[in-house]
Amino acid sequence: MTSRNAAECGSTTTTNTHDHHPRRHRRRTTALVAISCAAVALCVQRRALRPGPRGDDVVVDRIPGGGAGLGIVGLGDNHRRTQLRTYSARAYENDDDMGRGVALPPLAVPTDRTIPRPLPGLVDDGESNILSHSRGGIDVEGVDAGADADDSGAVTHAQLIDEGLPLPPYAIDDAIRTSRMYDNTYALLVYDPEKDTFYLLYSKRHNWVNGCNKLLISFNIITFFMRRSFPERFQGSKSDELVIPISSGDYPSVRVECLDHFREQRGNDWINGKSKATCGDGNPAPILHFGSVFRQPHMFPNMIGMPMPAPEHLYCLEKWVIHREVCPELRARSASDVDGELVYGEEVGLAWEDLIPQVVWRGTDFSYLTRVYPTLRKPIFTNNLFEWPTKQEEEDQRTNKIFGRMTALKAAIVKRRLDRVRKRAPRRADQNIGRLRQFNKAAAVKAMREQYDLLVPRWKAVVLTGEAEVDAAAAYAASPDGDATLPWANMKFSTFVGDGGHKTHSEGSDIYKDWESIGFPATGEYMSLLDLARYKYHIDLGGGGGTTWTGTLQKLALPGLLFHHMTPTKDYIHDYMRPWVHYIPVSSDLHDLKRKYDWSESNPVEARQIAEAGTNLARHLTSRGGLEDTYNRDVVEPLRRVIEAYQPISIVHGQGRVTWRHWWEAVRQIEDDHDVLLPIYECESWTPRTCQPLQGRNWWEKTFSVDNKRKRFG
Repeated sequence: MTSRNAAECGSTTTTNTHDHHPRRHRRRTTALVAISCAAVALCVQRRALRPGPRGDDVVVDRIPGGGAGLGIVGLGDNHRRTQLRTYSARAYENDDDMGRGVALPPLAVPTDRTIPRPLPGLVDDGESNILSHSRGGIDVEGVDAGADADDSGAVTHAQLIDEGLPLPPYAIDDAIRTSRMYDNTYALLVYDPEKDTFYLLYSKRHNWVNGCNKLLISFNIITFFMRRSFPERFQGSKSDELVIPISSGDYPSVRVECLDHFREQRGNDWINGKSKATCGDGNPAPILHFGSVFRQPHMFPNMIGMPMPAPEHLYCLEKWVIHREVCPELRARSASDVDGELVYGEEVGLAWEDLIPQVVWRGTDFSYLTRVYPTLRKPIFTNNLFEWPTKQEEEDQRTNKIFGRMTALKAAIVKRRLDRVRKRAPRRADQNIGRLRQFNKAAAVKAMREQYDLLVPRWKAVVLTGEAEVDAAAAYAASPDGDATLPWANMKFSTFVGDGGHKTHSEGSDIYKDWESIGFPATGEYMSLLDLARYKYHIDLGGGGGTTWTGTLQKLALPGLLFHHMTPTKDYIHDYMRPWVHYIPVSSDLHDLKRKYDWSESNPVEARQIAEAGTNLARHLTSRGGLEDTYNRDVVEPLRRVIEAYQPISIVHGQGRVTWRHWWEAVRQIEDDHDVLLPIYECESWTPRTCQPLQGRNWWEKTFSVDNKRKRFG
């Protein structure tokens, strides 16, 4: 590296830290200072920087023994020295070859966008995740301590990209080793310069699951983006090969033991012992994940969140790049655009004062982060919800003392008996059923509350709705004027996943008939976005991957206020949103939802201001300028940094020693290696969606089946 390059890189650390990435808001802590130091260390490659006369210049200690890397980085004597957790670069035969990836032209990033300040009186300390409101002397608790907080000082690949800094270099061997950390939905995107073609390689260690379809879609679209945005990098035989790890899915299919390593070790030491054999060792390669990623940075530092393979995200970006058009999923529904799907209050004539003051949600009865919370479950009516009657209770039932001490299960049995005698005494049956239904609903809600901590969040929301309805019924019965009380919550299932993976309406289905028979509010009528727009409060309850790919943006656009569900995962779009500016955060177990609803009702001016800011953000993100900004920041820039970080085989092994073709043929001939990767898809990608499978889908499912994996690898 020349002294000029080192000087240019060193100038990065003197940049004004307040002129930061306009869409990200994070405190300028020592960790971010360390990020800038990381760029200097990567550029100078073991060349020590001397402290300046004031003792406040960056000091990089040389790593003893072998390749370049990062050691102790500090700011003179006036700041505490901080241990940067990064990954040591590979020890190449020629240090000067490190970082010789293709230099791409810098991306022009607009800097005129400002991040709005939090509301007066609302303080987000960004550290302890306690969001306090100074008015009225109340503290509004934010999210779970484990959902968003991170005090590890971890420097992630995403942070380096946000700061415009280079990523640690990696080679193809690193990408292969990283595949050991996954169970499935991990592949290598490979550019073969001799054929000027992109290939998707899938490991024989991994089984083929439904989530792999999202992987294929992402590969289809991203290779077209690469051709379009970096034509100078893909010039056939004139270019080097390129290998980029990619994954996709609602949730990263990372092995639990590998997550445990990242969770427990926050230093430079890599995996050892049993985890080392399972998860690999060396330099973890950057992974472009098209889906939800971990919210805590230290959970998987080399994972970079990308737009999800869904109509509102990756598909719409593809349409924008090709046609410069906003897709219907992101256009506002209005009299002049009936195909638009987003609903804004102004376009449909809904004012804040006219909205129904309820927290409303309709969605699918789905699982939730099974890899993170394996003990959370959905209840089963007969097996898990209600206690079986005791002998004394059975005796009471036989002596017609049916309304003395009754469990909800017994009440359901009595109801079925009353249904059988309805023909003989319809009036008496109706009276008893009415009494039974109210008693039974309260008993069911009480029983569910006792198991609240064991339920997935969407069922927790149903329990809160049941409590709200029981309290509203009690208030109505106690009211001397007979005034009806509106339940504060209205969160119910409108669909469930039926046979073949298709969504089916829940109301009236056999799956929920027992719940409906006792009046428990598990199911509700289907609501369109126009129906939901009439309500004042919304929540984007996380599903299988911990988030909802469609609900967050749709509900930001609505005229009401969004209660954002803070879970251990997040999507790329969440980085544009700020708590107490665009939404009000609620914990993953919803324990603070009622309290924050009460705060919003008591502070209508502030609540309305947050709702309007969220709507304005949705308008920007779905505008032409917003889509161009999103494409550059969330697609082009991550691709640029990963492409520059890749070290071709000619650099790693020496020019002329091992060529790309030699390596490629060697990999294809290996049959017994656990890490063997098979090409399953190929794309020229001059035009969109031109990828072709190299084998039939039946071959994929057979080759990557669980049974076949057990036979080969045990």
